[in-house]
Amino acid sequence: MIREWGEGMSKFIPFLVAFLVFAVLVTIFYLSAKSHFKSYVQELGVLFAESVKDYANCVSLSYFQWSKMYELLSEDSLEEASILFEELKSYFPEIEEVKVLNESGDFDYFKIDSKNGKLHLYFKVYNDDLSDFVSDKLVLAVVDAQKLLDKFGVTHIRISPTGKEFVYGLRYELRKSALDSFSIFSSAVIALGTFLALQSARLRVNLSRERKFRKLHEALTQISEYYLKGQNGEKLYQLILEKAIEVVPNAQAGSVLLKKQDKHVYVAAVGYDLGELSKIEYPESVQKKWLEKPIKKKSDMVNFNREDEKTLEILKKHGRVEEIMCSLVVPVQIGNEIVLSFNLENFEREDAFDEESLQIAKLFANYVGMVFLKIKQDERIMQQQKMMEYLYKHDPLTGLMNRRAFEEYGEKLLSLAKRERKKVAVLFLDLRWFKNVNDKYGHETGDLVLNVLSSRFEKVFRESDVISRFGGDEFVALLYDCDENNLSQLLNRVFQIVEEPIQLDDKSFQVGVNVGVAIYPDDAQELDQLIRLADMAMYYAKKKGLKYATASEVETGI
Repeated sequence: MIREWGEGMSKFIPFLVAFLVFAVLVTIFYLSAKSHFKSYVQELGVLFAESVKDYANCVSLSYFQWSKMYELLSEDSLEEASILFEELKSYFPEIEEVKVLNESGDFDYFKIDSKNGKLHLYFKVYNDDLSDFVSDKLVLAVVDAQKLLDKFGVTHIRISPTGKEFVYGLRYELRKSALDSFSIFSSAVIALGTFLALQSARLRVNLSRERKFRKLHEALTQISEYYLKGQNGEKLYQLILEKAIEVVPNAQAGSVLLKKQDKHVYVAAVGYDLGELSKIEYPESVQKKWLEKPIKKKSDMVNFNREDEKTLEILKKHGRVEEIMCSLVVPVQIGNEIVLSFNLENFEREDAFDEESLQIAKLFANYVGMVFLKIKQDERIMQQQKMMEYLYKHDPLTGLMNRRAFEEYGEKLLSLAKRERKKVAVLFLDLRWFKNVNDKYGHETGDLVLNVLSSRFEKVFRESDVISRFGGDEFVALLYDCDENNLSQLLNRVFQIVEEPIQLDDKSFQVGVNVGVAIYPDDAQELDQLIRLADMAMYYAKKKGLKYATASEVETGI
């Protein structure tokens, strides 16, 4: 009777193992995704808030620190101002509405708020030299916050009026739950595969085989713990391979090949020299042929055509190919693509591997496939984070340093100049005739022209100099330890490379530049004052028909 009870209970073993595999996989997906999303959203909030400030600053510099706009609003010429507002919306497509408010604001240039899931940017309107502003009017720009998120390539969250707190009073919700349907489905598929594999072997299961599958579950649990600790890539592949050799009966050595572009390369090995094996690259055709027969004997190993004598020499010397008696090969397939493959070897018997070995190896291969998918997902998230970090410091169009990064670096450079008693020149550059290019040929062509000029700027300035795009067609540069002679030579080179015609397809474009110069410590000792003085000098040069002017010339009126 006890024996019958034991045999009855054994029927439930496949189900229990499958359930445990399902629970382990679901837990991995949930904990990993939850951890990633929490840190991702926190970092994203900081970067998005700073990006919105840059966005608002760019709008302010382009349209609301402009004497023309200042005069129109001072004179209540709202119809003419509305024409410029439409132009602004074409330059900044995320802006849905622009209107004038008859009120004043307790802020310097702009204020950021939100309402009903939209960003509200409030602007004061200044004249060109920032000496005066319209005191009784503000301009409100309503911005689609979701479009800004989309612009920055953020795909995992969306703006929602009922979600969790984000920044500037906005709220967000996940586009999908931490435990999405794909994760549950994938876990269920693996669990079902585990159940079917175990159920098919149940009639032949004895006590020793039960131990093997228990050992398999322990190995999967150890791999899960290792993965949750943040280990991935080749270290994880190595651990999975080691566990596979422990669990698959008669496996004594092995290797893992990963598809990289159109080649298959070794990323893990046990019993072989991975450093030497990693020099081998198998073409897709050779690897596909190798995978046709899952269990290979010694004759199959020796007679297999690898189409490369050098590869065969490496395998003989460092892959022990002539010693292998039996090999078990299992592919990992994602969709229709084989992305990974296991090789497990035995050096003693040609019949070392059988169907039971193949089933256990396939379970491992399926698990590796899930890990591989998760790693790819993590890599995509990391790429988005790197892109956000890049945009935090760089102008997305030209790749030059943006205003925030320029100001951070500039403060450090002035501190160094103060200690070393060096002079620093601040150059404010404004392109001439560039608006004509945008108006006649469109913003896409204008962007191409800006990219060409940015590349030229990077080549003409010294390695110790810094050039940044402040917005629109304005650039600011810092020149460390720059005397009058060096400054004069550099300005001549700047005028030369800017005025050189720009050839795009069958069209030629020519622009000019006005430059304002302020010197530390002669003109000012604070970075913001130096930038403002250089900006005023640039407007002075433009007004007088000069290529450049210095802050001292503006002060004396020369």
